[in-house]
Amino acid sequence: MKRLKKRKWSKIFLILYVICVLSYTAARIILKEYGYFYYDFFEKGKMLLLLIGAVYIWCIGVGNLKRYKMRYPGRSITGGCILLGIFTVVSVGFFGNYFVRTMSMRETSAYQPVEEREEKAEETEESKTQEQRGVYETVEDAYQYLYDEVLSLSYSSSSSQYNAKGNFYAVLETGMGTYEGQENVPYTIEVVYDRISDDGESYMFNFYKIYETAEGDITDFGLRYLVNKYTGKITAEEVPWGN
Repeated sequence: MKRLKKRKWSKIFLILYVICVLSYTAARIILKEYGYFYYDFFEKGKMLLLLIGAVYIWCIGVGNLKRYKMRYPGRSITGGCILLGIFTVVSVGFFGNYFVRTMSMRETSAYQPVEEREEKAEETEESKTQEQRGVYETVEDAYQYLYDEVLSLSYSSSSSQYNAKGNFYAVLETGMGTYEGQENVPYTIEVVYDRISDDGESYMFNFYKIYETAEGDITDFGLRYLVNKYTGKITAEEVPWGN
């Protein structure tokens, strides 16, 4: 009766173990497919399943040797003991090596000298800066980003040009409009590169509308856009003309 119960529980354990292994494998495949792969978590899960499997096999081996000896008292179980011993040594070595490597990694991380940690932090910060540096290396790149993100919402086209001094500007719209009661006054909407901001981090572009009146060119309104050349952040501010 006891043997039947033991075999029954052994089968139940084996079925549950197989279910756990299949669930682990399915979760690993699915999460990796969708980009949510946690290596450390899955590595520990794999080692836990292997450890449980090794203990189960060892217990089954010991139980079979005991039953064999009870059934055949005159026969030797030396061969079985040797195989079980080899399995035990290999298992202990495998899991022991994993445990030692894990503890060594923790100790290295926890007791790393202050100088090395500071140096590593500086290298990480420098690496991040290098990644950000040069996101928009030229005025043209910065303007194109400004147009794509902001100006294209109101203007369907943009024509990049350079004036006689070689300074960059872009024409967004030309047409005829009304200015202070005068009709059919030609106008142009332009974005002109001004300069680098005082902190050295942003390109500055002036956005304005120019009427070509009989008295001369008149600026009707204006905005100033700043495009951060490291992060791409865009800010806008109204400015009085002449500044």
